[in-house]
Amino acid sequence: MTEQTYSPLSALIHKHTGEEVVEEYRFHPSRDWRFDFAIPSRRVAIEVEGGAFNGGRHIRPEGYLRDMEKYNEAAVCGWCVIRVLPAELLTFKTVRLVIRAVLFQLTSDS
Repeated sequence: MTEQTYSPLSALIHKHTGEEVVEEYRFHPSRDWRFDFAIPSRRVAIEVEGGAFNGGRHIRPEGYLRDMEKYNEAAVCGWCVIRVLPAELLTFKTVRLVIRAVLFQLTSDS
């Protein structure tokens, strides 16, 4: 039996949308790309972009180009990707944005 970990983000999103949030979700059929958080049922993903102010991988040329490839492929696969800094992850602004994305996907599926 796998142990469930508590995630404040998952709890907030579930409370306001009823949707389940999966951590480290592999979204691509042939690549090992993962989203930090994903709502697979609505194809909404949250990526936490660390290192923006200290020269982290996401802003160095090679990492930036790999991220572009990943996010472009995600878009082609129908994913809405919300990118945030670590300090923004649990803010009202981010949670509201994720809820809006989920609700948009719900209405566009109808």
